[in-house]
Amino acid sequence: MAYLKVISKVYDMKKSAFLLGLVLLSSSCGQKSMIKSHVEARALGDGEFITFPVVVPLSDKAISSFKSPIGDMNPLFRGFASSIMNLGASMGAGKTRLTLTQPIPEIPDAYLASIKIKRIFFFIEGNDKKESFEFLRKLAVKVSPRTIEKDYPSWEPIVETDSFNDNELSYFSSLFRSKRDRHAQNWEKNSPGLLLIKYNEDQREASFLGEEVGAINIIQTEKPNATRKYLEDNYGAYFTRIHTLNKSILIEFKKNPVHEEMFKARLSADALKVEELGIGEINPCSNNVCMDLKVPDTNLIPMLKKGNALKIDSYIDPKYAPKSFQLKGFLEFELKIKAKI
Repeated sequence: MAYLKVISKVYDMKKSAFLLGLVLLSSSCGQKSMIKSHVEARALGDGEFITFPVVVPLSDKAISSFKSPIGDMNPLFRGFASSIMNLGASMGAGKTRLTLTQPIPEIPDAYLASIKIKRIFFFIEGNDKKESFEFLRKLAVKVSPRTIEKDYPSWEPIVETDSFNDNELSYFSSLFRSKRDRHAQNWEKNSPGLLLIKYNEDQREASFLGEEVGAINIIQTEKPNATRKYLEDNYGAYFTRIHTLNKSILIEFKKNPVHEEMFKARLSADALKVEELGIGEINPCSNNVCMDLKVPDTNLIPMLKKGNALKIDSYIDPKYAPKSFQLKGFLEFELKIKAKI
């Protein structure tokens, strides 16, 4: 039965890759954007691997409705997204430490060659329009393998919020010393796991992606689903991605400032449609309200195979506990599937 199950999975993956290829082919023949879901419709193949992204928007509704093209991996992708949402809640409460243990599924490495986190994007939206990331001095997130009871009753994470003990505080402080010493470098290199995020307000440019990505705008709207469809159908030529984040629409423009200006000029001329959709403010992302974080280019599969759960340690250094806000954004994973099995 196990053999038949593997064969079935392989067949399903090849079928999915084939169908994905047809979607790409059909989309290239038209003039309109064909991005219709959070799993972006693009894939690249080199004969050995088929590579495609999986994007998980960071909002409670989006996470609960998200379905990965590889069903076995749903708990993993949702677990990472849930951990980020818990991180946002801890920030809002002024906590300094969050540890989350996320059960993970067995990795189907018979056909899955690589899982990478390619992008972590945060957007802060507060009840107070002046709310921003100014309250955050430093943030570090480290991921490591863990083994838990095999009959753990659900995929829900185990969450612990706390303050630092002396040992943890020493580790955290060593990451951000103005003059880095050997202790900090040895901790990063030798302690188990992967340093996924390291943000320092004193070195913002080193913490963020820069010219690698296009300009991002956040659009407020009363009708997010209808607005997204309208933008995809009429303005898709200007942007590379679009995501729904509750009542906000995130657009990333192609890397050409002309596209952003043409988009805004055309949209402002369509005043009746803008009013019908309840489109409000359109704000460009700045480092105060958006964090497009650098992440290591690392295949997670070797680490994932060392246990049946992930331990995600987050260290937070806030100046103060901010007012009520929502942490939105998205996680982007890159999957490589073996083309020949």
